[in-house]
Amino acid sequence: MDAAFAAARTIDGCTRRQPYSLQAGEGRLDFLPLGVPAMRQRLYVISDLHLGGAPAEGDKGGFQICPPTTQAAMAAFIGRLPAPDAQADTRLVIAGDIVDFLAEEPFAAFTANPAAALAKFRSIVKNTAPVWQALRSFVANQGGALTLMLGNHDIELSLPAVREALLSEVGAGRVDFIYDNEAFTEGPVLIEHGNRFDAWNAVPHGALRRVRSQLSRRLPVQPGFPTLPGSRLVVDVMNGLKKEYPFIDLLKPEDAAALPVAAALGAGGVRDVWKFFGNFARQWTEDFDEESGEPTNQELIAAAGAGGGVSAEDQAMFDLAENIAAGGQADQISFVGDLKAKARREALFLAMRKLADKHRQAFAVEHEIETYLKPARHSAKAGWHVVVYGHTHLAKRVAVGDAVYLNSGTWADLMRMPDDVWSASAAVARAALSSFVDDLAQGALANWRRSLPTYALIELDDDHAATHADVHFADNDETISTESIWQRLAGGAAK
Repeated sequence: MDAAFAAARTIDGCTRRQPYSLQAGEGRLDFLPLGVPAMRQRLYVISDLHLGGAPAEGDKGGFQICPPTTQAAMAAFIGRLPAPDAQADTRLVIAGDIVDFLAEEPFAAFTANPAAALAKFRSIVKNTAPVWQALRSFVANQGGALTLMLGNHDIELSLPAVREALLSEVGAGRVDFIYDNEAFTEGPVLIEHGNRFDAWNAVPHGALRRVRSQLSRRLPVQPGFPTLPGSRLVVDVMNGLKKEYPFIDLLKPEDAAALPVAAALGAGGVRDVWKFFGNFARQWTEDFDEESGEPTNQELIAAAGAGGGVSAEDQAMFDLAENIAAGGQADQISFVGDLKAKARREALFLAMRKLADKHRQAFAVEHEIETYLKPARHSAKAGWHVVVYGHTHLAKRVAVGDAVYLNSGTWADLMRMPDDVWSASAAVARAALSSFVDDLAQGALANWRRSLPTYALIELDDDHAATHADVHFADNDETISTESIWQRLAGGAAK
């Protein structure tokens, strides 16, 4: 058994058996046996597949960040999951952002029209057929259990017509779809997408329930759904840049950290998105528990910075973006010239240097930012032994007391910039950036674009105690480490 769980087989001296009823009491969860025979469980968790977007055609860059080669790898991974047997069950949990409506044309931060949303879903399925075939086979032929969860790029999956199409696509079997803000739980394991702790990508589920209620009765959606600032950032800023700079969404910023880079590349709309975010935060954010990061607002299912609202870090990112975009004049918001221009390179250099620490820590497996670590600690204190999120695209494994926090990572492509961009020597950093930008300007993304698909595996014994909980690479099942992630992203040894 993993050392992290050696002391966690019991709570209050009582062995826990499956299945459980959960009852809250004095800040913890009590696991109570119901007398039904238990068996071992294998939980495979993947997230952030981001299936969708037009595929590349010839010299025309597409909008897929999960390209055909990765789709084939995903289908192979699903196909080799162990079938349930008399000793152990197998469940695959896809913990949100299964598909990517934001990458489907016509671009919209939220597609409320049911016919349009259904058309986008069918287009996604058509362009990612191997994955859906593998899921159908997993359910029908392998006999596995499948749990689908809602993220923030696939909110439309919860709409009645699209939800029906989704369930029809995976076929009959042990399939369930969690779309109304519940977490998935199995014994001592808690799994959720994680976006509810992210102020830029919070889903107001109360409003979403209203939309579904109206659509189920063929009523007009009034008032409109309050779309997310992160979705507005993707649609209004990132998608426009992607036509010229197809690397932009591989950097995976969907919060204020994206603004300086977007401004350096000449994006319009940065100020509008920032204003929208501020209004969104003020409208939906109330007080948030300082210790847990959990929201107290029953309508918004997300947490922002301490006390809610716009954080000082977000404000600093926007201020930098405005200065970069305006060339030092805050009343301007445009920036002319292409990526090869000296001024554009200087702006990009400034933006990247500002984000150096954030970028380097992002791929450190044992490091997680407080936005997600705080609620994970709170869940551990409540009695959960394994807490799993997705959303960030960054695979993690962090001890939280006697429990462990995992992030399942992503199947979307990632990009890592050369180490020397972050050198203490400005001359070395500029030289590295120059070479990097040359590749970007020429569209030579193969030098920097990487597929890094990962999955979390949690194994529970017949007492339903966790005997294994870790994150692995999907191609060879190797356990992740910071060094191995850097090596895969950089194509060489980490520095």
